[in-house]
Amino acid sequence: MKRATVSTHVLDVSVGKPVAGVSVTLDGNKPQMTDANGRIAELVTGGVDSGAHQLVFDVGPYFGERAHLLNTVTLEVWIEEGQHYHVPLLISPFGFTTYRGT
Repeated sequence: MKRATVSTHVLDVSVGKPVAGVSVTLDGNKPQMTDANGRIAELVTGGVDSGAHQLVFDVGPYFGERAHLLNTVTLEVWIEEGQHYHVPLLISPFGFTTYRGT
């Protein structure tokens, strides 16, 4: 069985820029931080098995003292065997959206 890989990208659509320094956790594994371009290339080294997985984005520190609604964004995702999943998170102080990217 070939394991799936998962990457992410965090963008603040209110300012049109990537978000560096956001802590992202997949299934409670060691948190990783988004780089200067808002990206994490591989959330779990060696990939993950098929099934339900939980992505947690700690966005509160990014917003800091700026008025905002969200402190964390939690996504429940379904991963299929042997595929790559790029899961971008588009945030603003009062909302978010996501999709499966490439």
